[in-house]
Amino acid sequence: MSRRKSRPTIVPWLSAKWDNQEKRFIQVGDSLLFAEAFRKLHVGAKYLYLCMAMESGGRRDFRFPTAAARKYGIPSSSFWNYVQELKDNHFIICHSNKNLRKPNDYSFTLEWKTIRPPALTRPEAMATYSRSGQNPDKAGNSENSLVIQNPDKEQ
Repeated sequence: MSRRKSRPTIVPWLSAKWDNQEKRFIQVGDSLLFAEAFRKLHVGAKYLYLCMAMESGGRRDFRFPTAAARKYGIPSSSFWNYVQELKDNHFIICHSNKNLRKPNDYSFTLEWKTIRPPALTRPEAMATYSRSGQNPDKAGNSENSLVIQNPDKEQ
């Protein structure tokens, strides 16, 4: 007996089709959604990133013409702003085909995972709140004192 191949179905609230049968869909991990680098992106840049993931079909290198952006409802001017934001935050790399008059080639990068924000060096940024009473303030009060630690001075 031959078995009928089942196609993947998606939960009803994630599909606009009545039968929930989708030809294409993307997987998004919650670690991406909660990553600080991703959360700092504007909403439009996040949407573009997910649209690029859909258009890439799971490949790391892909093309994403402005016609594809229009298909997803992203205007051309916004599209270029969002592409620049994704490039600046190291989510994608753009390989320009401007001289060839072809759509640009893009690549997803993993560099956004490894970039750490620069360390704060101002003394005000290194302030700690002490409840232990070990560092009294100038008036001699040891409760709830704010201690400024200057990394340039030896204490």
